[in-house]
Amino acid sequence: MRLPATTLFLLLSIALSAQTTQMQYRFRVYLKDKGNSEVTLSEPEKFLTPKAIERKRRQQVPIDQSDLPISSDYFNQLKSVGAKPVSHSKWFNTIVIQLNDSSRIDAVLQLPFVDSARYVWRGIERNHRYSVRPRLGCMECPDEADPVTPFGITTKQFALHNARQMALSGFTGRGIEIAIIDAGFTNVDVIPQFDEVNIAGFRSFVPEGDIFASSDHGTKVFSTMATNLPGVMIGSAPHATYHLLRSEDVTSEFPVEEDYWVRAVEYADSIGIDLINTSLGYTDFDDSTLNYRHVDLDGKTSLMSLAADKAYEKGMILVTSAGNEGSKEWQKVSPPADAKHALSVGAVGIDSLIAPFSSKGYTADKRLKPDIVSVGKATITIGQNGLIGFTNGTSLSSPFMAGLVASLWSANPNLSRAEVIDIVKRSADRYNRPDSVYGYGIPDFGKALKEVLGSLEPHKKRVVEREFSITRSAKERFEVLLTEAELSPDAYRINLVDESGNLIAEYRFEEGQLTLPVQREVLQKNKYLHFIFMSPFTQKTIRFRL
Repeated sequence: MRLPATTLFLLLSIALSAQTTQMQYRFRVYLKDKGNSEVTLSEPEKFLTPKAIERKRRQQVPIDQSDLPISSDYFNQLKSVGAKPVSHSKWFNTIVIQLNDSSRIDAVLQLPFVDSARYVWRGIERNHRYSVRPRLGCMECPDEADPVTPFGITTKQFALHNARQMALSGFTGRGIEIAIIDAGFTNVDVIPQFDEVNIAGFRSFVPEGDIFASSDHGTKVFSTMATNLPGVMIGSAPHATYHLLRSEDVTSEFPVEEDYWVRAVEYADSIGIDLINTSLGYTDFDDSTLNYRHVDLDGKTSLMSLAADKAYEKGMILVTSAGNEGSKEWQKVSPPADAKHALSVGAVGIDSLIAPFSSKGYTADKRLKPDIVSVGKATITIGQNGLIGFTNGTSLSSPFMAGLVASLWSANPNLSRAEVIDIVKRSADRYNRPDSVYGYGIPDFGKALKEVLGSLEPHKKRVVEREFSITRSAKERFEVLLTEAELSPDAYRINLVDESGNLIAEYRFEEGQLTLPVQREVLQKNKYLHFIFMSPFTQKTIRFRL
């Protein structure tokens, strides 16, 4: 019998609905090896970007077998037994697969290259459409900026860390590549306050959902770092370059999200990211048999914690929130904050007092955590509606601190990640008496910047760089010449900064040459001067011995 088209459409819809509502299972499959890779270590440009190769060179990190991708043949063989790959890790030799019948994992385990498997998710696979959202208007944007301070309502946040001079001198993250790994960045692409932010890329590692419509948790996190509204609100690294990465599935809580997160970290490494901020952490799951215990806080149990330390090994700084479990039964930090080399950040208010929700240490193996604290109580943020407000959580103290670290690093990008982290910790107010609540305490970026500037090689008479040269033409005068500038002269500027990092003067090029006078009083008070040469996306600090 021939059925009418409407009936066929109805039957097809029912069939599709049945398929989409069928329970699915995901397993982390541990491989015995990577297989026969299609690329070799002698051709890193095939699996790493030039920026990644350069960062590894600068950080003295070798390119090794862990950087090589997993053989495509392994993915194909998994597909041949009915498994659908949804994520993978080249660092840990794992592939996450999806099955519509959990018993079919037996066929997967019979494959010769498979070592073992672990159940990490169950649920209903959800279809989705990428949403088209209208551009937001600038709601409640102040008509006039604060004429007294460029930091506006974020003035006290910068003051907490003695970081205002660092930003005023021009150290605002320029030239540093930052990845934010979060649950989503709702409306970041249509909020006008982010128009001038340098977003170099975005990517989701979760099979379902829209990175710009799934959660505004990442929107608020991003705003603490990247906002640049002088006189209204300033982020801690407004001139850094950003990559927005999504790893959290807000519809459920399962260990598979650790796999998505690891994949995001590996991607960040492969494109040359310098610093990662993540405000995600996991202790309890929808299946309680998968929960972590306090004994698991050893930096070696959680896949995320292992990857956090691997990120450091690969040359990156990873800043993570300590967790919001301080007033709950768990109380302790949440993975990956227990990782040895992760810079774990607790939360205080602008009054320097610890927030009750801020997670505490120590780790199970008696290591100090959190490492430091930053403003996470009533932190200034921008939400998905474009409105400025206050948000609580170590999810905000972590990115604000991450931005400050990036801005500090921009003063001397040749410092190793170990040197930067050590300088930040030693600047903190409890460094000589740390505890399990504040860690080393509140970092002082005035002290930290002075030390970073002191690490620069000093020059006496003349410096020649690719885009410019600086010559001391007289005792109280310097000449700056644009040499191979790719942009018009007005795209470049020079800040003159004293040996402690305080701004002395700002100059903009109108033509290809500048004469910079230096007052006698400045020469008498300083043994060194610093010239910060800035283009829209690059920055170079030159230290002169007087």
